[in-house]
Amino acid sequence: MSLSLLVFVLSTIIGVVIYEIFFDLNPNGLNIKMAGLIVVGTFSISLLLSFLMCYKYYQDLQFNEKVQVIKTLRNKSKSTIYHASALGSNISKAYNEKFEFVVDDIKLDVDKELFEHCAEGDQLILNYAPKSEYLLSIEKK
Repeated sequence: MSLSLLVFVLSTIIGVVIYEIFFDLNPNGLNIKMAGLIVVGTFSISLLLSFLMCYKYYQDLQFNEKVQVIKTLRNKSKSTIYHASALGSNISKAYNEKFEFVVDDIKLDVDKELFEHCAEGDQLILNYAPKSEYLLSIEKK
């Protein structure tokens, strides 16, 4: 969505520049028709871009299918993320624990329960959405 927002802002700026140039060339008055065309064009381009970016996800939601791929767990790691301590305190406190699996040289974030349940070398079932190839879930085989 951030790309769509960026295009919206840039097209608005371009529209305002075009309008100002046109208004400077036509000093007779404010041209409401031109301003309306710029607004409609900006919204149309933003909506079209947003739809094109999300079309794969809409298709996945519509068909409700998944593709299962079986992979081998090569490595797993646990890391603790600390947050800064308060002023005057030398003790930093654990903020969050992060659990990761390495499958085919790709790091995947998992929950604590799955992390503790699996060992290196286990077979995992990775569930993907077929159109967008979004990882839906990870299961132990």
